[in-house]
Amino acid sequence: MTRTINISLNVPENYGMEELTRQLTAYGEFLVMRRHLKGRAQGRFSQHFLAGLSMPQNKSDKELVDDYLVEKYGV
Repeated sequence: MTRTINISLNVPENYGMEELTRQLTAYGEFLVMRRHLKGRAQGRFSQHFLAGLSMPQNKSDKELVDDYLVEKYGV
């Protein structure tokens, strides 16, 4: 559904109103799309992402930290 929104804005006389209208319309569409996508995908991505992670069962916390430091920093 298309709606018209009236916005009060101080615009310099030499600023192109057609270009400003186009930019505001594009930004408004972006905001609506972003909110629609955010509400729909909230929580799902993190659940799928975390489902693939697991802690190795055969190593202690110290061994995991040591392995990480060797892998990341070579120490």
